[in-house]
Amino acid sequence: MIAARSIPRMAAVSLRLRRVFQGLRTEGSGAGRETAAVALGVFIGCLPLYGLHLAICWIVGLLLGLNRLKMYFAANVSNPFVAPWLVFAEVQVGALVRQGSFHPVTREYIASTGVKVFGVDALIGSIFVGAALAFLAAWGTYSLVRGSGDDRPFADLVRRASDRYVGTSITAWEFARGKLRMDPIYRATLAPGVLSAGGELLDVGCGQGLALALLSEARLAVEQGSWPPDWPPPPRFDRMTGVELRRRIARLARTALGGDAEIVEADVRTLPLAPARTVLLFDVLQLLPPPDQEALIAHLAARLDRDGAILVREADAAAGWRFATVRIGNRLKLIASGSWRQRFYPRALDEWRECFARHGFAIDVRPMGNEPFANVMFRLTVAPAASAPPPQSAPVA
Repeated sequence: MIAARSIPRMAAVSLRLRRVFQGLRTEGSGAGRETAAVALGVFIGCLPLYGLHLAICWIVGLLLGLNRLKMYFAANVSNPFVAPWLVFAEVQVGALVRQGSFHPVTREYIASTGVKVFGVDALIGSIFVGAALAFLAAWGTYSLVRGSGDDRPFADLVRRASDRYVGTSITAWEFARGKLRMDPIYRATLAPGVLSAGGELLDVGCGQGLALALLSEARLAVEQGSWPPDWPPPPRFDRMTGVELRRRIARLARTALGGDAEIVEADVRTLPLAPARTVLLFDVLQLLPPPDQEALIAHLAARLDRDGAILVREADAAAGWRFATVRIGNRLKLIASGSWRQRFYPRALDEWRECFARHGFAIDVRPMGNEPFANVMFRLTVAPAASAPPPQSAPVA
């Protein structure tokens, strides 16, 4: 049985290990350094110095200030599936450089040629093959990670928001980093004219609280004077509340957000809600049967401020293969979280429109970029009441 006094010590050690991993995972950031790390890793992996790749990556990365984990990951280009073909190419290229011709691929020639000859050719050839593959890796990596100067402030904002989860678990931290960077819905929350600032923000089905963390960090950036001066100011709220049904996920959100937002562990279908100026509803409706969808929308419509907005993200069930990618992704996520029995109740785009219109909303539909998913963002506002027609004068006799 573990002594009670040893539990805080174990938690401190666990946190320290997570911090170490975080440092290794994020060191050497920036397009240039990340490109160099991957290219050098591929080059090192091509060297026929098997068993030493990890040590070489660690030393080179430490000396040059590059990401050692990414270097070693790239060095695994010489994995068991690729290594035989890689060595063959290196031996042949080495022979071409030294002798001006390739080695004949016959049993007699291989048996009569000493291992030393093949070894020297492999070593020389690895330099040329490694350089070529490193160039291709550098080109591909830079194409993926490069960003304009305008994206750097957002990347810093994502880093600060995701770092809130290091104290919870590495899995939660990695999920936050990837989701905030890759999912366009979170950047959309910072765009002007999307959220109605002020008053209460309610995040229904908030999960780990990623949107709340991002908005909190945006507010802190403004207060600390680090918000880009050429960017429009982010939306700020008097109070932020997240509602999450899953106990473990709600605990992660509560730990990461601290006093910046209140996290309520409850089923929103049975939770009395206070009036809200802005509501976030990301990928929630599809998890509810149609009657519950209608009831929740009606409940939110009754509690929304007249000048407020509801931001909904759902998938278009009529989008063919793009909707199939959404279903697969959602199913894999639920399996990973242990909710594999969860059913989905999606609707086509026109059906979502009709549903929202029935509850008195004006609908602004915004596609979610060029991603290979059929996600659509709806900005719902209270539709103005139809004006009564002017009275007609009685006909003159």
